[in-house]
Amino acid sequence: MKGGRGRSRAVEDGPGALRALTLVVQLSVVASYNGLHAQCPDGSAPPCGARAAASPAPNSVAVLYFDNLSPDTADAYLADGLTEEIASRLGDIRRILVKQASREGVRRLREATPDYRVAVGHAMGVRHLVEGSLRRAGPRVRVVARLINTASGFRVWGQTYDRAAADLLALEEEIAREIATSIAGQLAPAERTALVERPTTHPDAYEHFLRGNYYLAKRSVNGLHRAIEEYEAAALRDPRFTRAIARAGFVYGLSLTYGWALPGLPRDSMLARALALTSRALAQDSSVSDAWLARGYVTSFQQPRTLGGVIEALDRALALDPRNPEALQQYGFFLRVLGRDSAARAASTRSLEIEPDRPITLSALGVLSFFERRYEDSQRWLDSSLHVNPEFFLGYLRRARARLMLGDPAGARADAETALRLGGADSSLGNALLAMADAQTGDTVTARARLSRVLASADTLREVGMEVDVLPAAALVTLGDGEAGLRFLQRMRPRAARLWYGLRGPEFDQIRSDPRFQRLVEESRPR
Repeated sequence: MKGGRGRSRAVEDGPGALRALTLVVQLSVVASYNGLHAQCPDGSAPPCGARAAASPAPNSVAVLYFDNLSPDTADAYLADGLTEEIASRLGDIRRILVKQASREGVRRLREATPDYRVAVGHAMGVRHLVEGSLRRAGPRVRVVARLINTASGFRVWGQTYDRAAADLLALEEEIAREIATSIAGQLAPAERTALVERPTTHPDAYEHFLRGNYYLAKRSVNGLHRAIEEYEAAALRDPRFTRAIARAGFVYGLSLTYGWALPGLPRDSMLARALALTSRALAQDSSVSDAWLARGYVTSFQQPRTLGGVIEALDRALALDPRNPEALQQYGFFLRVLGRDSAARAASTRSLEIEPDRPITLSALGVLSFFERRYEDSQRWLDSSLHVNPEFFLGYLRRARARLMLGDPAGARADAETALRLGGADSSLGNALLAMADAQTGDTVTARARLSRVLASADTLREVGMEVDVLPAAALVTLGDGEAGLRFLQRMRPRAARLWYGLRGPEFDQIRSDPRFQRLVEESRPR
């Protein structure tokens, strides 16, 4: 499940185990819309060398997303939540090697291969697959679950369940237990305990939590607002639901990063709520991974220059649950902001191993490639993120930058306009990209007129939250007005880690040797 399960088998491994992420060079390949996998760690196409050719371990399993067969497509959050919870519970059994398959990759293999189950097993290097479907009808759900042997394509175990929707937690436990027993045999007492652990005993609170996860994954302005509503509704129904409380605090912080204020709630009030919810979650149960995820993220607003305490809190989150994809995503994000690109890529890749269809993580890998001046690679990652989530505004902003660097102003214009149409993008950011596209086509008159409107509306700059916040300055430099670009950058606050990372953008290469720019870089550099 998105968000980490809290108390984890890995707690004894300690934070040091997470440092190994920087050394990972043999991670499983990650999902892409072009196929089941994007590329191997060495950059070659899959299958990945000897690992793919070797016989899969008998205790390995890939969990495919359950099909949502409900008449109401809005019930997709139930099917996704069931899938992710089963994968998470199986991952708590040390003897079982768990992977989660990309929804889009499996769909393509279904269409292209007669026995797609065998093909998926071969591509992912696993002996078993879990697949199934969920159909909701009023207060009841009908779930079909199957365990497939990928060597033969035959079913090893299967069951159909017709239960009350309120029994979803118990149903997840039962399915995970049956699958674990079919793969690993008799379970030890500690393993059985791991399978039956519940984040809440309130079915209604749990359903709100699943909805919150679903909306959080969208990373849209409406999605984050709905996610906060759902998490707070879950916590209202069960005040002891620590994961829901922590998630609410985290999403308040995420909204601050994107610059999305809730109606009637100023920035300071949002930060205060984020801090209060995070503190409440940690005081209630400090063994919950999401509580430390929230602490790390909110701390970044308190320590913007040094990010002191951020990595340590995320280390703790991942020590408690190494399979928390959101914690891995944020771990990678802050490592990237600190300039530790290799470690950031390892963390993001690991996040995709666990949850392949994460648009924000696919996009993050695109950002890393962009700042490394590998623009074609950047566009491929961003294409993948937008294929998974066509409503992901940030992916369009980022891909527009890559397209400009590739000499594709028409594509960049289309992306910037889409970001503006989705309503998530600050108009100054989208219009700055449009001005850059105008300039690239030779229409400098339109570009300057558009940019003058951007600058007129930018008298009060919000705090730097993302690398794209520097786009108005990038547009000025692109138009040949480095002086105005420098003045814009000098007004940005805080001069801290996120601004330092934004200044790495290739658009600033023209003024990078200017002593004033270098001074700005040094004043923002993380200490």
